[in-house]
Amino acid sequence: MEDHMVKHIVFFKFLEGKRESDLDLLISKLRALPGKIDFIRSYEVGADILRAGNSYDVALVSSFDSIDDLLKYKVHPAHEEFVLYLKTVCEPVKAVDYEI
Repeated sequence: MEDHMVKHIVFFKFLEGKRESDLDLLISKLRALPGKIDFIRSYEVGADILRAGNSYDVALVSSFDSIDDLLKYKVHPAHEEFVLYLKTVCEPVKAVDYEI
């Protein structure tokens, strides 16, 4: 199978009462990951600005050179450490991964 660039998009929704106290920390932890994982090709993180009823609180859009790199990212110790924190402040995430 030929490798293609892969996009990884994740939506985060804070647990009740966690958004205001943990928003900046969550974003900071996400933005630190590219400095720890050198095979991330692009990485954008942002907080929702409309805060509509159907909005998620934070979105991540990242890209990788291959599916293999995405799979390595998911088990990288820095990502796994982030996920442990994430579970304390957010509902289960929603994600989409696709080739471009």
